[in-house]
This record gives sequence, C-alpha cells and structure tokens, in this order.
Amino acid sequence: MKTYRIFTNDRGKERGVPMYSGLKDVKAIGPEAARRQCPPQFDAPNFAPAIAIHWPENAQSDNEKEWLKKHVG
Repeated sequence: MKTYRIFTNDRGKERGVPMYSGLKDVKAIGPEAARRQCPPQFDAPNFAPAIAIHWPENAQSDNEKEWLKKHVG
C-alpha cells in the first residue's frame, strides 16, 4: 500500500484552469483505488473529478509535480 493525497476541485477555475485543494491522505494499492476513497460530495458530478497524487513529494513523478504546480499552485 502506498500513500496518496486526494485533491478535489473545490476552488473553481483560475484563467480557465480547474483549481484543486488537498482533501486527505489515504493508503491504497494505486491512484484509482485512492480516488475511490474520495467522499462523493467532493467528486464528479458536483466538481471536476478528484485526483490522487503520490505523497509525500519525494514519491511523486515529474508529471504529478507538474500537475500540482498547474492545478494547486
């Protein structure tokens, strides 16, 4: 099991880019299993789909780091 942080699109958009904030850390076998642990009220269809990112930072891929920079700030 790995640690993931679930990010939800509760911050609206900034210049057309959906902005996310960290909801909680979870343990899961993969990012999709982690995302399924997101409470339904914070996921699609109410907001853009939740995202699960490896946590802590030193476990993240370059793509995950770029996503965080773009969508979290």
